[in-house]
This record gives sequence, C-alpha cells and structure tokens, in this order.
Amino acid sequence: AVTTMDGSIARPRRQSLLIGQRSLDVYNEVDQGPRFVRWIIGKFRNWGFLIAKHAWLAIIICVIISTLAMVKILLTKQANDITGYTPYGARAKDEYLEYQRFFSSSGLPIAAYLFIVAKDEGSMSRPDYLDETIQVLNFALNNITMYDSISGKNETFNQFCQSFCQINEPVRQFYNGYQILSDGDQNSRIKIQYPVSDMFGRQFSLQPNFFGVELFDQPDDAAKLLDSADELNATRLVDPVSRITNVKSVKMITLQFRAEHKPGWTDGQVKRWEMDLVDIFEKRYNSKRLKIYAYSQSYVEEEMVRGGIIMIPYLVVGFAIMCLCSCILVMIRALYMHQENVYKVILAIMACLTPLLACATALALMFTCGVRFASILCVIPFLVLSIGVDSSYLMIHEWQRVTKHMRETPRKKDSVGHRMSEVMAEVGPAILISCLTNMFADFVGSFTSSPEITLLCTGNMLSMWFAFIYQMTFYAGLMSIVGGYEFGSDEIDKNRMEINIAENRVNIARHHRPLTRQPSKFHEATQPIISDSLQKYTHLMTTPLVFVSICLAYLAYLAFSIYGITQLNINLTAQKLFALDSPLLELDDLRIKYQVPVYSMATVFVNTPGKLENPERLKRLNEFVREMESINGTWGEGWAFGSEDEDEDFMDEDKPVTVHSDDKMTYREDELKYFLKWPEYDFWQGFVKLRNATNSTDPEAEELDRFFFTTGYHGDKLTIWTQRGEMLRAWRNVVDKYPDFGASVYHEDGVYLDLIDNMPTDTWQSVLGTLVCMALVCFVFLNNLFTVAIASLSVLSICAGILGILSWWHVDLDPITMAAMIISIGFSVDIPAHVSYHYYQASIQEGPMSPPSSRLANCLSSVAFPALQAALSTILCVCSLLFVNLYMAEVFVKTMVLCVVLCNLHGLVFLPAILILLDSIRWACRPKGAAAQRPKQPKANSRQKQKNAKVQPEKSVVTDRPEI
Repeated sequence: AVTTMDGSIARPRRQSLLIGQRSLDVYNEVDQGPRFVRWIIGKFRNWGFLIAKHAWLAIIICVIISTLAMVKILLTKQANDITGYTPYGARAKDEYLEYQRFFSSSGLPIAAYLFIVAKDEGSMSRPDYLDETIQVLNFALNNITMYDSISGKNETFNQFCQSFCQINEPVRQFYNGYQILSDGDQNSRIKIQYPVSDMFGRQFSLQPNFFGVELFDQPDDAAKLLDSADELNATRLVDPVSRITNVKSVKMITLQFRAEHKPGWTDGQVKRWEMDLVDIFEKRYNSKRLKIYAYSQSYVEEEMVRGGIIMIPYLVVGFAIMCLCSCILVMIRALYMHQENVYKVILAIMACLTPLLACATALALMFTCGVRFASILCVIPFLVLSIGVDSSYLMIHEWQRVTKHMRETPRKKDSVGHRMSEVMAEVGPAILISCLTNMFADFVGSFTSSPEITLLCTGNMLSMWFAFIYQMTFYAGLMSIVGGYEFGSDEIDKNRMEINIAENRVNIARHHRPLTRQPSKFHEATQPIISDSLQKYTHLMTTPLVFVSICLAYLAYLAFSIYGITQLNINLTAQKLFALDSPLLELDDLRIKYQVPVYSMATVFVNTPGKLENPERLKRLNEFVREMESINGTWGEGWAFGSEDEDEDFMDEDKPVTVHSDDKMTYREDELKYFLKWPEYDFWQGFVKLRNATNSTDPEAEELDRFFFTTGYHGDKLTIWTQRGEMLRAWRNVVDKYPDFGASVYHEDGVYLDLIDNMPTDTWQSVLGTLVCMALVCFVFLNNLFTVAIASLSVLSICAGILGILSWWHVDLDPITMAAMIISIGFSVDIPAHVSYHYYQASIQEGPMSPPSSRLANCLSSVAFPALQAALSTILCVCSLLFVNLYMAEVFVKTMVLCVVLCNLHGLVFLPAILILLDSIRWACRPKGAAAQRPKQPKANSRQKQKNAKVQPEKSVVTDRPEI
C-alpha cells in the first residue's frame, strides 16, 4: 500500500484472472480496467462476505445434493450404443437402422457366432477337431434354452428357430462327407471341395464357415506326378487327404446362430441367451483341442460396459495420488509463507474431493433427464479432478497471501468475511474464466463428431460448471470455517503479544510492526535458491545463441508435427472400447487375419422389389445383382463361380453360383409362399418378408414385400482399414444406381468405416470453433489483442503438436482422440496467454527501454511456479489411468500429458525465446538515434510517483512471487 498526498491509502488492485487453471495477474488501479471486469470483481467481493456468513449452510446443502447424486449414479445401469461413435449424418447409421428394421420387426433377434480355432494353431480340418466342432454345434443347438411366456416352456435353439436353422449345415455335411470318403467309399455323388461342395446333388458353400483355408495343388499337378516313370513313388508323394478334398488346412471355423424374435420373448431374454452362449463356451467349456470365441452384440455391449467399470476403482488411485500431491504442494507453500497448520491438510484433501462432488452432481442430473450412462462418461471424474483441483490451489494460495498482508498491515475491520472477500475478488474472475474456457471447448465438441462424444463433452461441460459452483459455495464455505480457526489463532497470538508488551513495558513506538511474525526458516533457505535459479534461467534465455537456437528448434518441432499429421491413421472399431484383456480383441485379430481378406460380406436389402413378374423389372433386378457381384477395385474383387447351367437362383447365399441369362428366369408371385414351405427350401424364409397381397380376391394371398441377398468379396488389401472403406464406397455406388429398388447395403464395420471421411473434417472444425470461443473469452476479459493473438497461435501450435506426436506414437485419429484433444484445448491456452500477457505487462512496468532479461524475470516470477505446479498435479492424476487396460484410458493419458508438456514447453521455453527474438528484431530496426530519445529521469517526486504507480515484483507487499 502507498500513501497518497492527502494521506489516504491507495493499494493497487491486482486483478487475478485465470485462463484454464493458471492465473493471469492484471495490474490496474482501483478505478481502471474494463468496466465488465470491474463489475465481475465487485460481485465476487460481495459473494465473499455472503459465503463467509453462511458457510455451514452452503456446505450442508452441497453435501446433501452430492450424496443424492451419488445414489442416483449407483442405481443407473450403463448402456452403450454400438453406433454411438458413428458421426452425425453418416450413411452407415441409416444402413444399420435398415438392418435392424429387417431383422427386428417384432423385437431383438438372436444373432450370435462361435469362432473356433485349434489350441495348437494347427488345422481344424483334422478329423478329431472336426468331430469336436460338431459336438460344440450340437450342444449349442440342443442345450441352451430360452423361456417362451406364451407356451410356458424352455425351448432350445432347434425348437424355437424358424429360419436360418440350417446355416451351419455345410460344416456338418463336410464332416459327414469326409468320414464317408475316409472309410474308402468313393461315392461319386459326394464332392467335398472348397469353395463349393456337393452332397447327393445339393450344393453348399463353405465360404461363410471356413476361413484361413489352404488348398492342395490342383489335380493337374497331381496327375503329372502319376504319369511319371515311377507311378508308385509318385502316389506316395500325394497326400491321401487330397484324394478326399482339396482342403489342406482350415485355421478357423465359424458357427452362426440366427433366429427371429418370437412374441413370447423379451429383449432381455434374448440378451441372456446370447450371454449364456458366451459363458458356456468361453468360460466353462474345457477342451484340450479347441479354443472357442463367442461374439454377439450383447457381448460387445457387455464388454464396453466392463471397459467403463474397470476405470472406476482406479479413480480411487487417482484420488489418493492427487491428495498426496496436494498435501505436499500446499504444505510447501504454507511453510514458505510461515502459515503451516493442520487445517491446511484438510483444505488440501478437500481440494481434491470438491471436483468429484461436482462431477457426481452433473452426471446425476444428466441421468435424471434421461441421458444414458455411456461407458465413456467414466473418464470424466479423472478429467474434472485433474483440471478442477487447480482452482482450489488458487484459493488456498490467495488466502495465504491475504493473511500475510493482513499480518503485516493490521486493520481494525479485519475479519474472516473481509479476507474471503479479498480472496474472491482476486481469484473469482480467474476461476470463472477457467470454467468458461473449458465449457466453451466442450460446447463446441458436443455439436461435432458423434453421439458418444456429445455425451462426453456435455458431461464434462456440466461437470466443469458444477465444479465452479461447488468451488464458490462448498469449498469457499470450508475455507471460511478453516479461516475462522486461523483468524482465532491469530487473535490469541495477538493477545499474548499484547500481554507480553504490557508486562515487560516495552516501548511500542520502537516497533514498526509488533504483530509481524518472523520469516520461516524454510522461506529463508529456499528464497535465495529460487531467485538464483530464476536469474540464471533468464540470463541463459536472453543469450542470442540460445534464443535463436530455440526458435530454430521450434520450427523443427512444427515440421515434425505437421509431417506426423499427414501420416495420421484414421481408425476406430468397437474393439478399441474393450478392456485390453478382452477375448474379443483376440477374436478381432483372428477375423482380420483369416476372415476379412477372403470373405467380406455385403448384405443388400431390397425394400421395394416391385412386380417381379414383369420381365423388365426382373431383368433390372438381375442387372443389380450382377453388378454387385462383379465389383472390383484396388482392394480386391467379388467371388464368382460356376456357369449358367448350374443353377438359376439369384438369391442363393449358400451357392455363390450366379446366373446371367435373364431369358431363362421367370417369377410367379402366387407360388412364392409355397416355395418357402418346401423342406429343401425353407431356409429362404429368413431372407424374405411377405405381406398381404393387394388387389387379390384371396384373403390369404401373400406377396413379396422385401428381401435381402448377400455377396462375398476377397482381397489381401482388405486388412487395411482405408481399403475396406473404398470397398464400402464401391458397394454404395452400385446401390445408388438402382434407387427404384429402395436398396441399402450393410457392412458390419460400416458404422466405423464412415469415420474415414468424417473425422478430418470434424477435427479441424472442432479445433477452429473452440479456438474462436477461446479468443473471444480472452479478449472480453483481457482486452488485449497482443495476448489474444499469441494465445491463439500457441493453441494452434499445441494442437498440431498433439496430433503429430500422437501419430508418431501410433495413436489413430478417432472420436476418442478428438474428444481428448477438444477437452485439452480448454486449458492449452492457459500458459501461453499467461506468458505473453505478463511479458507485455512487464514491458509497460519496466519501461520501453528495459532489457529483455528484466521483462522475462518479471514474467516468469508470476508464471513459472503455478505452471509447474498445475502440470505436476494434472500429470499425476491422469497417469492413474495407465493402470487401466483400456484403449480409451491410454488415449486420454497420452493426450493430456502431451498437452501439459507442450503447454509448459511453449510457455516457458518457446514463447519466451520468440518474444525475445521479436524484441531483438524490433531494437535492431530502430533508428540509431533512438537511444538519445530515451526519456530523461524524472525528478524525485515524479520518480516516487511513478514508482507508486506500478507494482514491482521485488517490492510488492501482496505478491505471491519469489523476490528477484
């Protein structure tokens, strides 16, 4: 405080603003600064008095609300949507809904799979392995039951199945034919070959069931051996199995279980049946030969839920780490300020608990409004804890600063309410801007990408808002109560000192500050070390060779990051949402290795077939099917076998033989329902949907409503994600040529393949939108274009670094990565804006002729400690997620740690070097006579007035910075 000429006290206001988690100290006079900011400060000052008066009421209300919220969260079941990560407006969403509509007309259908491989990684075509595979099939068909409420019976799959019941018969018939031919019966009516076999005149395809197939040499090669000079030796060279089948080895066999929903079922029963299949064959079935993997949508959802649940116990680990870190940092600061007591430990622990209470309240509010509990929401407590705790640090440190000032300059009006009003006026705007910047980042993210990321961003946005409310109520009330005990302790010390003065008759006039405590030994020991280290760092940074080298290193960093962005892979599958020990991850590897390259299936739904009795209509449909079968590209091509005289069925999934002679085909509507009832053709019932015939005199007459057909494709490049995306686009291009059929093509990975086109656009739009919001908030509160420009450019640089380094770190660009980046943008602006603003303010405080070293020292004395403290606490908290075996947790850890490191690297290394370089260029471009134009030193009174008009770091009585 300084005394004006009229004897009044005029203490310069230090307006502490926070961008993200770090404070920006704007030094203004009481009557200066933007009117909006002054109004905000006044409101926070009044709130400090109010919360100190009603502290217990605020705490009790917050505890009750958060307790009820916790109960709500515990009673809410997690629910995941398999299409939740599909971008808004993606075509795959409509295709998936069409798929669901066809098979779920009356409820959720059964759609489960068993993938069987040999434990010794050998062939599944060996007789013993085939025999056990058939045993597995029979057990699944006859021993896993579903209760039908209409019949009142538990029914097996064979009993309740109406269509697709024979879909696994190719495996059974292959085994039967193998047994017959192995016994020496050379029946000419049995041909078990890959891809198409023939049993007594009925053909079937092995492609949907056999994967990783290796074939013997063609018969022509074997014949050449038989024609050699030594026919007996040649015969010995031919594997006897090759005389039975051309299949030399099969790495994986797939069994499918499909059944339409019956009226007596519920969706919950269907999911339980599918999970029983998983439980029996993955967990309880013991086999010396086989390794069995189960797959169904219910299992996928359960694994996604488990992936979220396993994060919750590690929240305790993160909380414990944060509490330990908080206690150490707060006590170090208290020792430095000579204000250590047991109450500081309570404040340090509650600083970590407050964000969790706020997060619980926000999530419970969402669930009360009907929002589903997605597994990705489980990561929010970690984010809120790592970000929100810094606001508590600000309040604690500001309380210590105010307490120190009040001890050194006692006032009659000193009270807990007065001290709290000072704290609120100083850090209230800081915490508000922290809240706004993070909320704006999440607000932008909630309107981009996908529904699941919308949930994450919305949940984080609400959590940050409630964290601000709890900070201003719960934690401020707690500080007021704790401050009351400290205030009482100070009063006791004051009374004791007055008694000692009275008893010893000490001359009070000889003591300038009789109630001032002596500096702590810790402060006296650490202050020279801190000052010396800061002086050496500033001297090093202002060396021309150093700051020029750093600027060149910064350019190399940008080049490294931009090149990494160009190599960024776009990818997301449901498997990324599973725990890393999930069997579904092993299964996905097997599918990519054995199934996808040889048989990627397209399911084409024809919703408006029209009158196929019309030859022209039937011809157009055949053209559609023919074009779908003949698609090819860089990724591969479609399977095509047979000739025109082998079969005339254009919808046959089990026989990939196609017919392209339209004049041989006829279609009669009135015979369709009878055709589907024939035992040898009843499996086609699952492929078609009938409806009551229109314009018919027969009330029982039915006509074709819609149907689907499948086609298979193969290609070695289909293991590459982008190549599968190209294949899907090729399918869609053909479908779009026939709009009159109302066709839709479905691919099981389509909901993720659409990310390839959407993710880059969503990413740059999210970054740009967030950046604009950040710049707006900074400008409103700081009203300084230089700071806004530097902060915005730094955010772009940090975002480029995050994406580029993640690419080198083998992390794909997906909605999870984008969500983590959007959230991190909320505080990536903090330190760069902090440094640029303080450097700008230092140039004003130190004068236009001040050296860069002086400006940098002034700047870093405010920035360095809070930045490093926040970085340490954030990294320690999010690193607790490393214990979770989950891709989502790994991505958030890498992204957040990168963001924190890059923020500090920009704020404490890159940005100071760039600012010093700009100053050097500016000085070099000034006229030679500039030095002569330096303003003359003012007179004593003027100099004293100028000194009082600014707050110097080394002499400020209210500073929280180390003296230089």
